[in-house]
Amino acid sequence: MSQDRQSPGPEHLPTPYNGASPNTALGAPGNFGLGLPQGGRLPEPEPEDDSIDLRDIWRLIVKHKWLLISIATVGLLAALLLSFIRTPLYLATATVQVDKRAARVVQFGQEADAGADMDDRTGLGTQLELLKSRVLAERVIDELRLDRQGLPQVVPSGAVEDMSDEGDAAEGGADNTGWMALAGNMVTKIKQSWNKMREPAADSAERLSREQVIKAFSDSVKVELVRNTRMIKVNAENASPQLAARIANAVTQAFIALNLERRLESSSYAKTFLETQLGLTKARLEESERKLNQFAREQNILTLDEKTNVINQTFVDFSAALAKAEQERFKAESEYEAVRRTPDTARQVLESKTIQDYKAQRSKLDLEYEQSAKVYKEDFPKMQQLKAQMNDLDAKIQSEVASILASVGNTLEMTKRQEGLLRSRLEATRRQIVQGQDQSVDYNLLKREVDTNRELYNGLLQQVKEVGVAGGVETNNIQVVDKAEVPLFPYKPKIALNAAIGLLAGLVLGLGLVFLMESLDDSIKFADEVEKTLMVPLLGVIPKIKYKGEQGGSIAMLVQHDPRGHFAEAYRSVRTALQFSTSEGAPRRLVVTSTAKNEGKSTTAVALAINFAQLGLKTVLIDSDMRNPSIHKYMAMGNQKGLSSFLSGHCAEGELLQPTEIPNLQIITAGPIPPSPVDLLTGPKLGELMDFLQADGVQFIILDGPPVLGLADAVVLGNQVPSVLYVAQASHTRKSHIKDAFRRLRMAGIVPRGVVLTKTTAQNTAYYSYDNYYGYGASGADGGDVSARAEPLLNKA
Repeated sequence: MSQDRQSPGPEHLPTPYNGASPNTALGAPGNFGLGLPQGGRLPEPEPEDDSIDLRDIWRLIVKHKWLLISIATVGLLAALLLSFIRTPLYLATATVQVDKRAARVVQFGQEADAGADMDDRTGLGTQLELLKSRVLAERVIDELRLDRQGLPQVVPSGAVEDMSDEGDAAEGGADNTGWMALAGNMVTKIKQSWNKMREPAADSAERLSREQVIKAFSDSVKVELVRNTRMIKVNAENASPQLAARIANAVTQAFIALNLERRLESSSYAKTFLETQLGLTKARLEESERKLNQFAREQNILTLDEKTNVINQTFVDFSAALAKAEQERFKAESEYEAVRRTPDTARQVLESKTIQDYKAQRSKLDLEYEQSAKVYKEDFPKMQQLKAQMNDLDAKIQSEVASILASVGNTLEMTKRQEGLLRSRLEATRRQIVQGQDQSVDYNLLKREVDTNRELYNGLLQQVKEVGVAGGVETNNIQVVDKAEVPLFPYKPKIALNAAIGLLAGLVLGLGLVFLMESLDDSIKFADEVEKTLMVPLLGVIPKIKYKGEQGGSIAMLVQHDPRGHFAEAYRSVRTALQFSTSEGAPRRLVVTSTAKNEGKSTTAVALAINFAQLGLKTVLIDSDMRNPSIHKYMAMGNQKGLSSFLSGHCAEGELLQPTEIPNLQIITAGPIPPSPVDLLTGPKLGELMDFLQADGVQFIILDGPPVLGLADAVVLGNQVPSVLYVAQASHTRKSHIKDAFRRLRMAGIVPRGVVLTKTTAQNTAYYSYDNYYGYGASGADGGDVSARAEPLLNKA
């Protein structure tokens, strides 16, 4: 029969196994669960955290440290080589101070200073640009004859070339006809456009040489502003220290001279310009005054502004009165409605002394009527008399309330009439204002023009007088603070700085290469990525070691032959994790599978079988990978009969088991390779075989299953044996492939117990070496397997 998800009954097993269902075992409460939720389903993947983990970056650096060191060394050597082959340059520096205003002999004429109204940033920025100007550069070049010494005179090749070649090409192309001529013309035009963009338009070699000298001068002379001061430094670079100092001093002296000339020219120009504008302004002033007087006589206008002000004030007063009248109307309306709807609670009714007296008498009569009603009947004369008095008082109260309502109504009507009168007067005033404004527009325009021309005339007259006096006594606002001295040592190249830049560039390039390599590598590189990416527990980390065993032997035999080694300790850790994976202990039936071949699946199955056998528990290892069997090779056994023989009906259960040199461990090989292994696994005979083995006293059955991707065998086998252990190879198995495999298992209702990461190195285990992981107590005095003897036994229910 096929294996279901319940454990066999007690009549078939030496010890009962009433564990949790395989889909909920990993989510068992207490200290046995390994983190999966109830229901056996994989939890939803958590959203990826985009934050940068410094520990991950450090792991990448340590992993690729030699690559980073190599690239950084290459960058350092390249920087040093470039530094030593460059021509040394010397730097000379001169300092000038730029005052906001120059000292003045006279105290007027401040407005004539073009930079007086500029702030410090704008003014100093202007001075910096003047120091970089072409005029100043040409002046220094001519003074020091730098076009003949000290600076390059490079004339670009082809600057002055005969254009006749292009003309000949165009004429030669004209002889062609058809599409060849069209193509030739297009090619010729493209060449001409390209040459125009690359070559200067001037055909003068002298001018081109001049441009090169000016460009070289601008590149060698730099100016900078000293922070929080009005000082400017002029830095000159040159291969000759003496020439560098001469250039810096010449720039400062030329800057001072140019500033003085510019000031004198601006004063002269300003005086001429102001005199011209003064004559024009005077003529405009006289013309505007004549037009104003003529308009006032024609319109008979005397003081239109005063009348307009009176009307405006009247309009403002009426507006305020109208607003107050509207408020009084709102108040009267609310009081009228209050008296009409609820007279008993209205303010006027409550304040009326007559109504309150009537109500007091009415209350006394009500009291007397109630007391008499206890003695007399309603038709008794006294009772009727009291009733008549009460009705009379009610009528008086209603009459008083009606009077109050009429009074409030009269007040409301009066406020409405007052509001209407004010509104009409306000509208009339508004029309008067509009009419007066229409009449005064032309007058105001003419008067404004007269005032403007008069103010402009007076200002220009004052400026002409001040410029004439202050122009001859103008002083300079720039002075030299420090002259440039001949430098003693080269300024460039800066070997230390270049070396640091080269080293840093190499490190940055190396880090970029490392991050690129890591981003392209989709494999599981670190142990802590298993639970983050796959959302299943990591049951163990198996180190990668060099095995020098017998020919054809398995590295898994180190668990038996070297029980104190790191390899054996790692698999004992996996066995312990399986023991605590459920509240009933390790799964009695376990399938070991992987994504693809050569990931350590079979080695893990053999090592776990040996570990359980070392505990004195009867264990059977079944090679269920009938497509690529390997257990018989690892254990040096024959493979004539095996699982395929039994599943196909060619042998019985008792003929399958083969003993090993390890006590309590027996092997069932895969047998001959069948044509369709998945069909054999689908049948019920595998479950019958496992039931037979457990009935025969076998406590653990470990199956070496086939890979998941590309085959249906592992999915079918997982349905037969619910407990699945997944094996992944560090830095080899891709995460996307593992996720695809998990998706196939999950669609079949299978949840792996956990993942074993094989063939790991110190780089894959984050921060600890294998000595930290599995080397504790390895140097003890007792050479026996202390860890194995101290291993907790299974919980035998």
